[in-house]
Amino acid sequence: MRILDVGCGPRSKMEGSVGLDIRPAPHVDVVHNLNTYPYPFPDNAFDRIEASHIIEHVESPLHFMNELHRIGTEGSIIRIITPHYSSQLSYGDLEHRYHFGYITFRCLQNTGLFTIERHKLHFTDFYRVTGVSLLANAFPRRWEKYMAWISPALFVEVLLRVNKSGFTKDQLMEKYMY
Repeated sequence: MRILDVGCGPRSKMEGSVGLDIRPAPHVDVVHNLNTYPYPFPDNAFDRIEASHIIEHVESPLHFMNELHRIGTEGSIIRIITPHYSSQLSYGDLEHRYHFGYITFRCLQNTGLFTIERHKLHFTDFYRVTGVSLLANAFPRRWEKYMAWISPALFVEVLLRVNKSGFTKDQLMEKYMY
């Protein structure tokens, strides 16, 4: 399995993966600015892509996702973890450009390029013990609409499956246009 760890950071990368980051470090295999397209990988290069705490930093999340789609194989999994927009962690870092929730990734699914395989809202212990976590994950759209600012989540985690079948090469190129 070919794995890419996008934004692997200065400390560690997923075992057996290719580490991609903007800054050189001993475990970073490819140094590249994520705001420069295309990424230095061929089409269909990876079966799994990990993007933990990175999408909120890029200049254009849509271009970022198009590029992950391009380098992912048909049916590959992209795992994204990012602070939920209701979390102080989302607004507490001055380098966070965008704020995400469950509904954000539903919009990505509507493009046809991705299918949500799994999503999870992560909470502090208090909200797990009181059952808020169970309700929020069972009804994420309603929770975001009515309860997110009352019972904030910490992170949103989503597994997206790459869909390439059903698209012609021209249609995919149109979706990849920056």
